[in-house]
Amino acid sequence: WTSSSRVPCPSPSMISGTLTVRSSGGHTVATGEFNYDSTGKKLHFLEKNDDSNKTSHIDVLIHFEEGVIYELDSKNESCKKQTLKSRKHPMELPADASHDSEVYLGSLVVPEQGLRLRVWTGKLPDLHAQYTMLTTSCGCLTVSCYYHSDKTDLIFSFLDVETHVDDPQVFVPRPTCDGA
Repeated sequence: WTSSSRVPCPSPSMISGTLTVRSSGGHTVATGEFNYDSTGKKLHFLEKNDDSNKTSHIDVLIHFEEGVIYELDSKNESCKKQTLKSRKHPMELPADASHDSEVYLGSLVVPEQGLRLRVWTGKLPDLHAQYTMLTTSCGCLTVSCYYHSDKTDLIFSFLDVETHVDDPQVFVPRPTCDGA
């Protein structure tokens, strides 16, 4: 199972599902639906807002290759365009990731009661951070990613992942973003 000669695998071309981001203290930063285009390096994330006390919600479109993030506000029909601080993200296994090990989540001996995962580690010098990523051994779907830096620790969990995107238009900036 374990092989130090493994090379990082590419993500499927289109994936979607649920993403939860938590701080290491257990505080949920955001939970919502994501769509990801690994070929175009584009991510759309729409937060599920179940908290009636929360005054805002996250709706972002990120174009990693272009280094741009669009903050979308459907309520006000507005769009704010900003420059990304880093083009690294928790869904794409970096090309220089090191294969650490393979583990089985659940049971190895009971049929269909487990999931074989590959553990990858690496550093993100531009963010002064380290990461550990878990991907499925078959299909290279990211299951979770843990980022650690001096300033913050974040845990990204990917659930109900599908290898398609229902509407590829989610990767196109809205007309309100034209002048942003």
